[in-house]
Amino acid sequence: MKIRRIHVYLTLVLLAFGFIVSYSVQFTKSISTSTTPYTDSQWEKKQKLQEKILEEQIQVQKLEEQLQKIKHRVSEIERKMGEQEDQAREVLEQLDEVRMWAGLLPVTGKGLMVVLNDSKTLPESGNMNDYIVHEEQIRQVVNEMFSAGAEAISINGQRLTSISAIRCVGPTVLVNEVKIVPPFEISGIGDPDILVTALEMPGGVIQNFKDWTNIEVKLEKKEKMDLPAYTGDSQKLFRSDNSVMKEDS
Repeated sequence: MKIRRIHVYLTLVLLAFGFIVSYSVQFTKSISTSTTPYTDSQWEKKQKLQEKILEEQIQVQKLEEQLQKIKHRVSEIERKMGEQEDQAREVLEQLDEVRMWAGLLPVTGKGLMVVLNDSKTLPESGNMNDYIVHEEQIRQVVNEMFSAGAEAISINGQRLTSISAIRCVGPTVLVNEVKIVPPFEISGIGDPDILVTALEMPGGVIQNFKDWTNIEVKLEKKEKMDLPAYTGDSQKLFRSDNSVMKEDS
């Protein structure tokens, strides 16, 4: 029988196909044998590792929640501390104000200086007392200035307090038990215009000095005055029986 050419081609194709199939099967087997499967102990270790990672993640989440709570508590504490600091600052400001009114702190500000001095001309006759400054005249100026809103007053550098006494001893005047001599510089912290108006009102303190005495009076507005603190016994300032200003009978 004569072999046709197509049979030869078909045989070659089948041989090639068989070769390819055989190679593919061998290749697949080699791949399967090269991949080593997990053993039971390896699977157990892998499972434990995953569980450990999961536990750590849960612990980290808990720590983050605790951290947020701590931050909130810190913020709340800082807020309360800020409120306490504000309250403490307010108390200190109030204490400084009390100490200022009590005369325990030096004071700086605008105000008025009133200078009272004995007359430079002596009378040949008449009452000599009309030509010199007396403690009641100093006291009248001080009381009028306080009434007009003066925050603090000093006389020749002696700061007035609730226990200050102004009295004559011979030719001198005692303020806070310290001798002072004329001219008497009465310095008051406050609105200078209001203080001047109060002193110079008709029938007021200055008008009476001009009408009934011969002492010298000068008023000078100041943009800045420095009044010292009281240097006496501060414990006496807080006794309940103290008056605003002592007057000698």
